Amino acid sequence: MTPIPQSRGLQFLCGKQALKKAFIIIALVLTPILAVSLLLAAGDWRVIGQTEAGDQVSIGAVRVLKNNQRSALVRVEYKQPTKLPQGGPFIEMRARVRFNCATGTATPSSLWFYTRDHSGRDVVSKKATHDDQFGKAAEGGFAELVSKNVCSQTK
Repeated sequence: MTPIPQSRGLQFLCGKQALKKAFIIIALVLTPILAVSLLLAAGDWRVIGQTEAGDQVSIGAVRVLKNNQRSALVRVEYKQPTKLPQGGPFIEMRARVRFNCATGTATPSSLWFYTRDHSGRDVVSKKATHDDQFGKAAEGGFAELVSKNVCSQTK
């Protein structure tokens, strides 16, 4: 059966709409998958050492930036639930940190403090965007360890 010449414009228009719908469906399916894969990529922690108290220190997702700076995710797993200036008791602290390797400073832009709920799951109990004591003695004394490790990376 041959299509009527007048219907070709309608078929073309319907084809475009079908293509748009397909793209929307693909985007809706791929967006959560991409988000999960990014979160899992941040989960590639590499243990770099311990504090004097035995707290395990890890880093992940290190990026080399301009002007001798680095960006990294930092995680400290406290050996025992720990009270910090931010409250507590916390079992873990994670932070997104910018390191200035020329001056040796570390500036966190986001911090997450974890506790255990009644069912034993780790949950975020406090979020912060500023921390003057980051990595200093009050938080476990891990700043130098992390800074040295992150600044030694070239890629």
